[in-house]
Order: sequence, then C-alpha cells, then structure tokens
Amino acid sequence: MGSTTPSPRLFSLTIFGYRKEGMSEKDYHDYVSETHSGHLTALLAKNEIVSYTMQHNTTEHRRMLAEILPEMPAGMESDCDLVVQIIFKDLQDYLRVRNDRHYAEVVGPDHANFADPHKTRFVTGWYEVHISDGRVVAAQE
Repeated sequence: MGSTTPSPRLFSLTIFGYRKEGMSEKDYHDYVSETHSGHLTALLAKNEIVSYTMQHNTTEHRRMLAEILPEMPAGMESDCDLVVQIIFKDLQDYLRVRNDRHYAEVVGPDHANFADPHKTRFVTGWYEVHISDGRVVAAQE
C-alpha cells in the first residue's frame, strides 16, 4: 500500500503533435524517438524535469480503439501522430529549459524537421498519478 503523505503537486505540458506534410509515419516516429529526443533529454534532466514521455499514435494503433472502446462513436478518436508529456515540479524548471541556449539553437529549430506547426496543439495543468507500477499511490494535494 502507498504512503499516506501526499506528494507535492506536479505540472504537465502535454503536446498533441502532428508530422509535417510529406513525412511518412515511420520516418516521423523514428525521428522524434531518436533524433529529437536525443537533442532534448539531457537538457530536461539537467533542469530537474520529472518525466518526459511519448505516446505514438500510429494508424495501426488507432485501430485498437475499436477493441478498447467498441461503443465509441465514429470520429471521436484523435488524429494526432504523437502525444508528449513533460512533467515538472515548478514552472521555473521548465522555463529554464526553454531559456537555455541549447534549446534556442538546437531543440527549437529542430521542430522544422518533423512537426506541423499549424496543427500541433498544447495543454498544461496539474498532473496526478493514481497508479504507479501497478500499485495505488497516495492522493496528491
């Protein structure tokens, strides 16, 4: 059973990513997983980012929704190619990432190699974990 001491509140930046026009699904997923994340992971860790995850929403995996949610009306699934979540303890941790020279010179400009800036969407808010590693965790403040 989990600890009874609440964890400090975490925050999340969630990105609903779309690949740039003309880029294949495979090339997109390979690029963000290997090249783009390679530009970013050390910078995130250096600035105490809690977590950086990618959910790849491929055509093949979108078909799984029919099994997971068979009653879901047609057209309700998201057509984004990728969902990225960056979890942080404090806004200043993430702002240090965005203000870093490496971000300005490498990470930011790299988006032009794979992303559709007109379709990509963002959301932010607090982040809660209710189950971790198959175990119920304590409620958060």
